[in-house]
Formats: sequence, structure tokens, C-alpha cells
Amino acid sequence: MKKLLINIVVLFLVFVAAIGTTSLFINREKSVRIHNVENASLPIVYMEVSEMMVNPMYGYANEMEQQYIRDSITPLPTDRVLTVILEKLGNSIESVGYEVSTADGTQTVENGSITNLKEKDGFFTADFKIQNPILMNQEYTLRFEITLEDGESYHYYTRLLQRAGTNIEEYLDFAQMFYLSCLNEDKAYDILSYLETDGSQADNTYTSLNIHSKFDLIAWGEMDVALEKKAYPVIKDMNETTCSIVMNYVISDTLEDSHMDYYNVTDFYRMKYGQSRVMLLDFERDTKEIFNGSSVAFTDYGINLGIVDKDVEYVSNGNVVAFVQAGELWAFNRSTSKMTKVFSFRTGDLDVRENLQEHDIKIVRVGDTGNIDFVVYGYMNCDEHQGEVGIGVYHYEDELNQINEKLFIPANTSYEYLRNNMGILSYVTTDNLLYLLMENDLYRVDIDHKSYKMEKADFVPGCYVVSKSQENIAWMNEMSEFESESITVMNLESGETYEIRAEDDEKIKALGFINEDFVYGLAKEEDITVSETGEPIFAMHTVRIAEFGGTVVKEYHQDGIWITDVNLELGLLELLRVKMEDGMYVSINSDHIMNNLQSKKEKVEVRLMNGVRKAAQICLEFEKTVTSDKVLYLEANMVNVDEAETIDLGQVRDKSELYYVYGNGKLDSTWTSVSEAIVQADNQKGIVLNRQQQYVWERGNRDDSYQNNLNEIPTAVLSGSMDVEQLSQRLGSDYTVLDLTGCTLDQVLYQVGHGNPVIAKVNDTVNVVIIGYNTYNTILYDPSTGEHGYYGIQDSTKLFLEAGNVFVGYMENMGEATKTS
Repeated sequence: MKKLLINIVVLFLVFVAAIGTTSLFINREKSVRIHNVENASLPIVYMEVSEMMVNPMYGYANEMEQQYIRDSITPLPTDRVLTVILEKLGNSIESVGYEVSTADGTQTVENGSITNLKEKDGFFTADFKIQNPILMNQEYTLRFEITLEDGESYHYYTRLLQRAGTNIEEYLDFAQMFYLSCLNEDKAYDILSYLETDGSQADNTYTSLNIHSKFDLIAWGEMDVALEKKAYPVIKDMNETTCSIVMNYVISDTLEDSHMDYYNVTDFYRMKYGQSRVMLLDFERDTKEIFNGSSVAFTDYGINLGIVDKDVEYVSNGNVVAFVQAGELWAFNRSTSKMTKVFSFRTGDLDVRENLQEHDIKIVRVGDTGNIDFVVYGYMNCDEHQGEVGIGVYHYEDELNQINEKLFIPANTSYEYLRNNMGILSYVTTDNLLYLLMENDLYRVDIDHKSYKMEKADFVPGCYVVSKSQENIAWMNEMSEFESESITVMNLESGETYEIRAEDDEKIKALGFINEDFVYGLAKEEDITVSETGEPIFAMHTVRIAEFGGTVVKEYHQDGIWITDVNLELGLLELLRVKMEDGMYVSINSDHIMNNLQSKKEKVEVRLMNGVRKAAQICLEFEKTVTSDKVLYLEANMVNVDEAETIDLGQVRDKSELYYVYGNGKLDSTWTSVSEAIVQADNQKGIVLNRQQQYVWERGNRDDSYQNNLNEIPTAVLSGSMDVEQLSQRLGSDYTVLDLTGCTLDQVLYQVGHGNPVIAKVNDTVNVVIIGYNTYNTILYDPSTGEHGYYGIQDSTKLFLEAGNVFVGYMENMGEATKTS
């Protein structure tokens, strides 16, 4: 009996030990498998211009495609000596190298090492000289390569530009003065004379301000603001006439209960120097409140997000709402009063590295149980992919409060360029298929099998539409905005497609989606024409709304009325209409279609709440009341990635010419048509660059008068031929021909003023060459007589407008990198 008891005790102790060991093993596995986001740690590089630290640069883990990295421009002084400043952030730096190359990265001008780093005020500085001269008025890439103690190297980029008379010191001082004055009640009125307040802007929001906004708002009104993280100026553009600078900084606002809110603020300044002073041409301010999940402000029915744009990225299942704010993903569970910070690069402090806003988050879906699928794209501030640019696909498991990275797709482009693609289409199906529109190609990526295929190649902007949820896409098969005969509609969730065809004497156009139903228009070939300014008019006799499969649920048609365009709202379609008078289309009042098959009402809605202190604020509100007592605050953990699951799409860059529009300090859009790019840049008060990063057009940067030397103009141009293909052949590979049809005379004079005469149509039999201009006249060359003379600016404008504003220009391709001028 005693032996039996001993055996029982021994077995019991073994059992307890086994349970304990297993528990320890399980807990150990859990601690290994998950982690909090690691701090950002890469050094930051600055340039010194006019004794001011400017152009902060953040390290890239891989070499980037240089034509897509245009974060800042550093002026090169006449002595070609530059000062670089390093903020080590605790790193031990083994070496610093630099390289100057053409902006597209195809030719290297020079490279070297920087060895004379000296410590100053906690930073490390060094002077170095660019030995080889570079072309004036032509951008180059300056790349730094920093190697750390662990042997890892990181790359830092800025643009290098040598231009005369830029007045950069005055511009930097002005931007510094302006933003600091706004934060100082005693200095605020110093900016009043620079504003153009005219009542055209909303007077109750801090979110988006400009030069026309009220002084009180620009000076922060009733808010008790303080500067938390100062701005380092980022020079975006500069020429002999204007300069654009961006200032990013963080402010705080202390409420009456001593609770402090923080805001990311971005100021954009476009300036001109004249009469011994800086003149402010444009000013824009974007303010985003940094959401604090541990002290949430609630309304009766939802969450007060504070000072943010009303265009909130959010998805809800009715009980859980996921939303993106200031680069972070949050989730709120109404029934359990649980607030979760799902994804963030911030680890607590508003460190400039962690707070860098060069990424975005796309919520794909919120499941019934609160699980969230989402995509993060852009520059990865920290953690596993620190310093990489790419697309990360993630799944958040609500029950475990864990994030699992399902796939990472690296990219060698800037966040701005990636955003232009990802904003159009990035959809993950429930079967783990990721659809992406990249470089105008539609990719389908199998996340589970780490494979991909190109679903459809060579999309043309304007020839496809995507639904708001991004679950549906439709494209015109001929990829012609005005000459297409059929459309393919695809549901990405199921992979199914169907086709819609026009009648034999008709053309068809994809207009968009409304509540996931497809909207398209039909036009008779005879009704498709051009306006007096040369812009095409697609006059549709019928507009239809069709559910998936092609069944028409709504149709609009009125005899004698045509639709030229549509505006789509949730459940509502506005039709822009015209009628025929004296052989011309004349605008009439618009009409509307309400879609009968509307989706169910959103269970969470964006609402505006007005206040005195913070003015207009944005709320996310449920249909049912929200209990704000005892809110549980959580931060999700990342599941460790033993070996990163990455896939390279192996993209081959399209070699056709592309034109990049930059406005308000950022990439605005990409175009295949140079004339459309110029029109857009003019609207944005910006610039146009080609693939080689040459300036094609700049708003406000041309001399008051200019005349080209006839002896220096190519004979092919003086012939007056407007045959683009023939002109390209005659000019040869040293030149690019520009079809500028649709631009105004004022816009094409930029090329004339930069040494490139423009051929202009007068009528069906006569063309002239614009070889110069002054304040009052154009100087026109007649190819038939070989003579040139003056023609009034207003008369010229009318003459070319009546001919349809048909222009053809040209520009010389980038020459040798070391060529001087």
C-alpha cells in the first residue's frame, strides 16, 4: 500500500512538472512569436543652405530608381561647395560616400568619400566640393551612401540644381518667419499683409487652409498652441522667378482640463522675390490631429476624431469600425467599448523618424468578428522593413490582438509615385488574392502561393474606372477614351467578367460605379466632336446603370439632350447636359438619377461637429448610442517574421514618354499626354517634368520677352510641318517632339521662352512658327515666305483659339552630364 501511495505521489509530481514545463514552453513560444514595433533607428541626413538645416533625408535600405525620388532640391552654389549634416540617432557610422548623377540615374558625374565629419551641437557636419561642373537649370541626383557599424548601407537622396538669382536665403527666412509668427500671439499680425482673405474659403475649419483663409484660423484662433517639433525646410522647386518650400512640424494644444492634443502640420509656400522683398503667391496648410486612443473624445453616437479631413478612410461591419488617422490604423468595438491601435510606426515619442508621414493605409475589410485585412504602402519608418519602400499585406486577428504580415512587395520608387498607383486599386479578396494596378498594368498576386500574373496590361488613364470599394473594375477594350466600342467589367472578388458592346454606329464610355453598379454612356459617332478650344466632346445620348452581369437597372435618355459628363455621389448620379444651338453644343442645367438599387445605409457615418476652440471637427458615428465609460485601450502586437515573405513583381518600366505634374510640393499626377500635363500643372500652379526629369513646363517662370535666333532653329521646325511623326524623324534622336494641342498660347510661350519655337495652326492651309514674344506681341515666322513679324498678343490668342489651339513644339533631350553652359 505504501509503495502504491509513493507511486501515485511520484506520478502526480511528474504530471505537475510536465504541466509547468509545457506552460513555460508555450509562454516562451508566445514571447518569441510576437513583439511590439521596434523604434526607428536610421540616421537622418540634412543639407545646410544659408546657415540653415534643410532638406531632411531618410535612409533607403535599397538603391532607388532615381527618376522617381524627388523629395527635395538642394541649390549648388557657384563654388560648388556643399555642407552635409548627419544626425546619427545612436548609430556608429563607418563611412559616408556621395555620388552625383543625371536625374534619371543613367550617367554618373562623379563620386567620392566624405571623411572630415566634425561634431557640432549634437550633429556631425562636413564640407565637400563637387569637382565637375554641371549644366545650369538642369536637375541632378545627389546620393549619399552611409555604411553603419554592422556593415549595412543606406541611401539618401536629394536633387542638385544650379541656377542663378534664386534668392534662396530670403525664401528660407520668409518660410521660417511665417510659420513661427503664426504660433506667437505677439508676432502673428506680421503675416497679415501677405494674406488674400476674400471669403472664398470655409471659415470654420483648421484642416485645410490657404492664402484666402481667415487670418484668425491661420494664426490658430482660440487654440493654445505650442511648437513641439520644429520644421526643417524642404525646398521643392526653385527658379529665377519663384520658389516652393514645405515645412513639416508638430504642435500641441492644451485643453482646459490640461489634456494635451498633438497635430501634424504641413505648410506649403510658393514665393516670388521682387522689389527687395518676398511676395507670397500661394500658401496652403494641412493639419491632421494625431488620434489618442487612450483618452478618446466621444459623442453620444460615436468617436470625435478632431481636426482631420472629412475624407476619412474607414470601414465598418456595423459594430466595429476601423479608421485611418495620421498614418495609424485604429479599431473601435462599440459593443465592448474597446479601442485598439492596430498599426502604427509611432512607439510613443513624436520622433521625426517615427512620425514621418511617407506611407498610407488602405483598409480592405472588417470581418464579422472584428478581424481586419489591410494594406500598408510607402516608406517603412521602422521595424522589420525599416528603410524599405513597398506594399505590405496584413491581417489583424481581433481575438489574439495580433497582426500577421502575409506578404511584402518591395518597390524602388518613392511613396508619392506608389501612392498614385495604390490609391487607384489595391484590393485583397477573401481567397487571399491581391489585385494591384501598377505602372498601368493590372496584377493578380496569390498571397498563399507567393506567385503573380499580369491580369491586363497597358491600361490608359481615362479608359478605366474602379468602384469605391475597389471590388469592381471596368475598362474600355480599345483603350481609347472617345473611340471605344466595348467595355469589360470585372468583379475582383469572384474573378468573373462580362462585356458590354455599343451598336455599330456608336461608341461607348466607362463613367464609373454607383453602389457597385456600373455606369456607362453611349454616343453616336456623329455626335462626337471638338470644342472651339480643341477639346474633345463625347456627347452621350444615353447613360445607363447596370448591375453585375449587364442587366440595366436605370437609363437616362431625352430627345434633343446630350450628356457630356457625370458626377457620382453615393446613390446619386448628376448628369452634365448640353443641347444644340446654331450647330454648337450649349450647356443647360444638370439633371440627376437616383439609383433604386442602393446598398444598405452605412451603419457608421462621417459627421461634422462645430466647436469654438477647435472649429469644425470630424466624428464617426454609429446608428446606436455609444457607451464611453471604462473604454479598454489596447495596442496590437506584431507576429514575428522568421523569414520575410516577399515577392518581386519583376516590373519592366514602360519606355514610352511620361510626364509628371508636381504641385503644392508633391507629385500630383502622371500623364502620357504632355498637353494634358501642362493644363493640369497650370491648374495646380506647378511644373511638368519628363521621364528624364527635364523641365517641360513651369508656372510663372519665363522672361517677359524672348526671341529665338532663326539661324539656330532646326530646318524641320521652320518648315512649319505639324506632322508629329515626320517631324520626329527629321529632328532625330536628339530631340523630343511635343504635341501641345489643347494648351493655350500663354502656356506654349514657356517653350518659346526657353529656346524652343512652337509651330501653330492658323487654318487648314496655313501654319506659322512662334519664334518669340514680348509683353504686347508674338513674333511669328511664315514658312511660305521666310519672313517674320509682330502680331498682337490678344489677336494671336484669338487667332490660335479659333483654329483649335493646335500647337506642336520640341525640346532637346538631356545632353552629356558634364556639359557646361
